[in-house]
Amino acid sequence: MSGFWDKEEIMGKIVKNSREEIHIKKVSKNNRDYLDIRTFWYDANDESFKPSQKGVAIPMDLVSELKDIINSVDES
Repeated sequence: MSGFWDKEEIMGKIVKNSREEIHIKKVSKNNRDYLDIRTFWYDANDESFKPSQKGVAIPMDLVSELKDIINSVDES
């Protein structure tokens, strides 16, 4: 969320449709690191994507649990 995080590093994007993308970022706030997975919406007025409230910031120490869950989905 532009301006909210102390530091942001984009890791990837997934296009949902012509008006929405999911942005995956490594972010930090107050010396804590997170993986932020958030829906961004297209603002036609200034031709850019902006963050929505739809998303989650996962503490980096829990990301391995998220990976395990995603891997188990692939195996199903």
